[in-house]
Amino acid sequence: MKAMKRKAWLIVLMLGVMSSVALAATVKVITQEAVIRKEKRFFAPAVIRAPYGSILEELRREGDWIQVGFQGKQGWLHLSAVEEQKFRLSSLAGGRAEEARQDEVALAGKGFTPEVEKAFREKNPQMRYDLVNQVETYKVGEEKLQAFLRAGNLREPGGGS
Repeated sequence: MKAMKRKAWLIVLMLGVMSSVALAATVKVITQEAVIRKEKRFFAPAVIRAPYGSILEELRREGDWIQVGFQGKQGWLHLSAVEEQKFRLSSLAGGRAEEARQDEVALAGKGFTPEVEKAFREKNPQMRYDLVNQVETYKVGEEKLQAFLRAGNLREPGGGS
């Protein structure tokens, strides 16, 4: 009798855990890299960076900002960097996610699909796409960005500090 009660409690407990996992909201990074920030500001210090395609746990939303969890860290991200994901049990059961190629990631960062870029190149053959690619490789560290903002007394869009 005790064994049966234990089994019943174990089943109830497992169902509870599974339902909480199934209800967990997730979002997927749709930009080349999403900077998860300490506060709901575009230039707030970075907590962690999530590459294209990363799945983040949604914790809450406030306006156009979403608080997320990623690799044990929490922070804020603008909604424009993610899309909502539908939870699929098969992904927990070892289903394989499809990965994007590097050129697709680069195009996503520019907002182009391969078809849109091809049409644009045909209409504008004189454009120097190599220069765009070169500029995109330039990275500014978080400390340098914060120092630049302080030195210039620059404010967030909309008047935030």
